[in-house]
Amino acid sequence: MWLYRIDNSRFFPVAGGNIDFPIFARRLAMSVCRMKVSNKYKLLGFCRFCIVFVMLLICAGNVTNSVLLKYGFRDTQRVDHYDQTFSLVGMMNGTAPRPYVYRSTLAKAAKHAAEMIEPSVRDKLFRSIRKYDSLRNAYFSGVPDAYWTPVTAIAYHLLYLASVLSTIFILLIVYSLARMHDYRFGAALTFMAAFSLIYPLTFQQGGYFYDFAEMLGAFGALYFFLKRRMIVCTVFIAAASFNKETFFLVPVALFFLHDQGVAMPLRIGWLVLQLACCVAGRLYVMSGYAHNAGGFVEVHILDNLRFWMKPGSYLSFYNLVAKGVFTPSLQNPLISIPLYVFFREAWKSASRRYRRYLLAAFLPLVPLYACFGFGDEVRGLPLAFPAIALLTLSAAHRFSSIFEPSTDHFALHRVSKEREASAVKLQAAFVHAPASQTHTQT
Repeated sequence: MWLYRIDNSRFFPVAGGNIDFPIFARRLAMSVCRMKVSNKYKLLGFCRFCIVFVMLLICAGNVTNSVLLKYGFRDTQRVDHYDQTFSLVGMMNGTAPRPYVYRSTLAKAAKHAAEMIEPSVRDKLFRSIRKYDSLRNAYFSGVPDAYWTPVTAIAYHLLYLASVLSTIFILLIVYSLARMHDYRFGAALTFMAAFSLIYPLTFQQGGYFYDFAEMLGAFGALYFFLKRRMIVCTVFIAAASFNKETFFLVPVALFFLHDQGVAMPLRIGWLVLQLACCVAGRLYVMSGYAHNAGGFVEVHILDNLRFWMKPGSYLSFYNLVAKGVFTPSLQNPLISIPLYVFFREAWKSASRRYRRYLLAAFLPLVPLYACFGFGDEVRGLPLAFPAIALLTLSAAHRFSSIFEPSTDHFALHRVSKEREASAVKLQAAFVHAPASQTHTQT
């Protein structure tokens, strides 16, 4: 009968008062192996965290640098009445023309945060900024010196940080969506990197700081909707509605993404609540600007028709990603044809509710884009980007099989060719055989 010492410890089995060393050694070895396996998994988990973190920084840097290097915060405006342009200064002061001033909530929040800093600390931060001014030299060189005050400089840096963080969280959600759809670690990272390469190409005609916050709101609402955390999803929608007055289209599209197991009264209840939040945000951001220059909207439908009827528009290249390196536009056949082939396969393999969600998110934006967009400024369709990314996940894991036939296909094609050639030779032999026999008899 086994006895145990020291609180029934499993590592000290004794028989007759003596320690049974073979059993003790075996159990100690098993414990060490378990510790090694556990440490190995912890190490690999830490490595995965490091890889994702570094990739997020690299991909976010590519997106924000591509856009801000060319457009900045739209500060290259006329010098006279500079504070009444749609530059960031005009947005922060609330004096920008309509409809741009309707998207100034984030800019005003950054200015208010800068004003809340202690004057001594604010002056110290401004001296540190003026010492290098690296961000201003790279992205904000169009700001006149008269407007580069401590409050303005700090607000610019806060909005730059907000843009970078928004991009990081957008990419993290894209990675998480891939993992939710059973993508392996490497495949999810590849999908996120591919998204970061395609996303900057949507800013061909322009870009604004509030685009990143708008995308984060749309992707965040989608992510928590799929996680069935509707309260957090509604909070995302409510917060993002203060950033863009057209954000009410997001809950309308999400209504068609519900699973069949969700009762219709519950779907309608969440939609009504989310639309109420959007209406409140819309009324808030559009109030108080009746005396600003500009109009309620800017109509560009004739310019858009001329652009899309021009053959040269489909062969355009831009230097958006890097100066001096011209990348093709999305409507260029170099990109549009592969995209068509890929999304045709994605549409076939996507689930029915993903298709409904894409149509509900994309179709209402088409007339808005045609009337109020500008040329191939695809950034005017950001509310449909989450639906496009979700549909893309249905076929991204088959990317190689879509664009490259498998080796089995080549083998079957080669075998069929060999069989066809053999049949031709055999048929020719039978055709020429009587002639040879006749020649021999003669």
